Amino acid sequence: MHAKTAKQNKAELIVVGIAVITFVLGLVAHLAGASFANSDLFGYIAAPIPLILGVIFLISYKIAANAED
Repeated sequence: MHAKTAKQNKAELIVVGIAVITFVLGLVAHLAGASFANSDLFGYIAAPIPLILGVIFLISYKIAANAED
């Protein structure tokens, strides 16, 4: 087993940070859905969340893939 490089450690911290932000975003979207369920505003809040989460996933994947070089 080889030691991790500084680049790998930094990438792991960035990806973990992105995961925490994604969790908080999902939690906020869930709470917004619960509180605005009877409102048209709910659609404006909830509709872009899957796209935003997908973009966040893609960014974190690219960061992790670049650390493997």
